Amino acid sequence: MQIPGGPPTIDLSGSWRAAPLDRSLRRFGADPDLADKDWEQLNVPGHWAQSEAFANMDGPLLYRRTFSAPTNMEQSDLRRWLVLEGVMARSDVWLDGSFVGDTSGYFVPHRFEVTELLTAREEHQLAVEVSCSPPTHGQPKRSLTGSLQSGPLAPPGQPGGIWRPVRIETTGAVAIRHCRLLCTKATAEQAELGLRLVLDTTSPGEIRVDTNVTGPDGVAVAGGTEQHTLAGGENRIEWTVPIELPSLWWPAALGDQPLYEVSVSIRNSDGVVTDRRAWRTGLRQVSVSNLIWEINSERLFVKGISIGPQDRFLGTAPTENLVQDLKAARDAGLDLVRFHGHVTRQEMYAEADRLGLLVWQDLPLVGGYAMAARRDARIVAREAVDLLGHHPSIAVWCAHEEPNGPPLPQPGRHNGTHQTVGRRLVRHVLPSWNRSVLDPTVRRELSANDPTRPIIRRSGSLPFVSEQSTSDSHLWLGWHTGRHTDLADVVRSWPRLAAFLGGFGAQSVSIQDWDEDEPTWATAEVGPFQRYLHRQAYPNGATWAAASQAYQADLIRSQINTMRRLKYRPAGGFCLVSLFDAERAGGFGVLSNDRRPKPAYDALVDSCRPVVIIADSLPSVITPNERVSLDVHAVSDLRQRLENVRAVARATSGDWAHEQRWEGDLPADSCQRIGTLQFVVPPHTGVLVIDVELDAGSQVVTNRFQTVVIPRAEANTNTRAGR
Repeated sequence: MQIPGGPPTIDLSGSWRAAPLDRSLRRFGADPDLADKDWEQLNVPGHWAQSEAFANMDGPLLYRRTFSAPTNMEQSDLRRWLVLEGVMARSDVWLDGSFVGDTSGYFVPHRFEVTELLTAREEHQLAVEVSCSPPTHGQPKRSLTGSLQSGPLAPPGQPGGIWRPVRIETTGAVAIRHCRLLCTKATAEQAELGLRLVLDTTSPGEIRVDTNVTGPDGVAVAGGTEQHTLAGGENRIEWTVPIELPSLWWPAALGDQPLYEVSVSIRNSDGVVTDRRAWRTGLRQVSVSNLIWEINSERLFVKGISIGPQDRFLGTAPTENLVQDLKAARDAGLDLVRFHGHVTRQEMYAEADRLGLLVWQDLPLVGGYAMAARRDARIVAREAVDLLGHHPSIAVWCAHEEPNGPPLPQPGRHNGTHQTVGRRLVRHVLPSWNRSVLDPTVRRELSANDPTRPIIRRSGSLPFVSEQSTSDSHLWLGWHTGRHTDLADVVRSWPRLAAFLGGFGAQSVSIQDWDEDEPTWATAEVGPFQRYLHRQAYPNGATWAAASQAYQADLIRSQINTMRRLKYRPAGGFCLVSLFDAERAGGFGVLSNDRRPKPAYDALVDSCRPVVIIADSLPSVITPNERVSLDVHAVSDLRQRLENVRAVARATSGDWAHEQRWEGDLPADSCQRIGTLQFVVPPHTGVLVIDVELDAGSQVVTNRFQTVVIPRAEANTNTRAGR
């Protein structure tokens, strides 16, 4: 951040020169006199695969940039810093032939002091060796790029490059090397902000720290001045700022989103500002117990969706396109977005703050990692807190996504075979490097640096008796195993699986004129398609695409209905995979890659309304004269009681009809069993439809469920065939 009266920041964005980093360039690439005028040009910020010359390269590349900087400055104690906001995924940095440092953690900003180098001459040569190796299939990873290069939501292609801005900043003798702002307390009577600075000074001395907090109405509400005596080198200072009668930040379902401006200025003994920082934050507290969520002590059943990297070239994607995804999630009635396996652009967190969306923030760890990744994982955890901790939308940290792979059988990519249940379960019980060493290390680092937020050690682990930490369940019923209607039976047998459903959904085809025998896009899961939606069972691509989208919508509706029926007993919520397709051809998204809604998006909107009425799931087929008994539930996420509610459940098949009615009150934030629909299936075949309707006066909601009535002999045949 620019200090008052200091020289202007030098922006190093724009056109750079780049070349593949071969053996010769490793030795001489940082030489300022090396001729590079014939090298390819690359834009910074950006990704090297955006250039035709490097579109098919995995790197590494050498970036070079010349720039001018004044050697004489009015103040003799000014210091200058080279700032790289983000390099994908690691780099070595050279200035005028001198090594200044390295970077790791693709989203982590790095600051290198270059005062002496910039005062030696006016013309300078900056060289950055950038590497972003793709993970080797089946091997433990070392690079912490998460979903940018691994998993079902990874955009295909190479994301490497200097993807965030580069600049030269100036400070006084006392510079802020690291800073952190957290909301440590938030009640209706008082809130408290905790601040932490790591200061670097060239010599011992006295400083003054000025803190100012401005409320949502622009009026100063808190602040103060502190005196500190610093030793030469690095010094850490921490303090708290109380705020009386605060305006609390709420998720959109519960209230408003007032935001506060916080600034800190460091002044030397003469009162001159040497460095400063500023944040926009909100005041709230979050707790998660047994995956039941409370915001400001108000319980909330969390409805969420996963968001993968929004673009292969994340650094240059238009901001309006990024924030539109969050608006689509909010408009669907969701409370939470999960940035699946990655840290995204800063604009997304600011928009989540404004929209009142909670964020489940993953660290960029997906799958198994090598022992060499431990150090970088600790750095990434600490830096994530510094970078994002002030955002009120960040509700929970998650250290690791499926460190030992999915817990339940997953059909193979090409032949539909799968590992046994026992083998996969063993991987989730026995000690391993990722489970027993890496995950606890990262969790401790997160907890030590941010004690204000809940932490999920690993996502997708089964809740064994010996497991002390909680985790969301990745069941993938109806896609990796079983049928999507099996969810109610599975959680009835193992209730802890229903605490939070975090892995569910299905892929669907977005291209209507598909002419391949099986899906061939990079993240396609061919095994499930062969099991549930085999291409050869459909006459043409359009029919297959429509069937896949209808199946995806049915699965989402069915499993969300089940989770909402289990509200707080024991379910704390769900997080669907995912908002949009990673590729044009198809994927897990309820929106296509170009953000066109699929039928699944409409199903999501219907299923996530604040008030819904739900009947138990019907079997896929049913027989004449069979007795049926279906419980009917009404669910309300509203904070007020609904009185004199009328409900009706109606079963129809051809000319036959049967209905039952109920009346009563629906408590606030509740799930109520309002009755049981009982009938005997009529003695003919055809489609059986169950319509349920709830009339609360101010709103009327409906839901529909259906199955097929077939002769008993055919039903027995289908059962034996496993259909």
